[in-house]
Amino acid sequence: MTYSFDPSLATDVDIVRFKIGDNHDEGHYLENETIQHYITAGSVGSAVVTCIEYIISQLSTPDFKQDWNSVTFANARAGYEALLKRMRQEYGISSVTAKSTIKHAHRADSYENIDGVYTAPDGAP
Repeated sequence: MTYSFDPSLATDVDIVRFKIGDNHDEGHYLENETIQHYITAGSVGSAVVTCIEYIISQLSTPDFKQDWNSVTFANARAGYEALLKRMRQEYGISSVTAKSTIKHAHRADSYENIDGVYTAPDGAP
């Protein structure tokens, strides 16, 4: 597995690395081959979104604290979640799905049964 980043953004992999901020030789999240796979499977835009989602998953591990040492991923994760929203908007990739349900209104204090028929308290119609 390899890592490379050219600041001149000569390749699609470099563009994706630049957009997601994964352009540090030490401590990068993704290998070139992984990024190239996502580019080939979709586009640069979809690769950017998928890579950000992957980084968020890596930052979603529980926080760690022992004695004086503590590691929290909440701020980094929040930053990447904000970046994800911006990149989805920039590349026109939506993750919104519509869902609806129908529920018939029924008042519990009325004498309406579940069939919509009103009956008196004594059971007479």
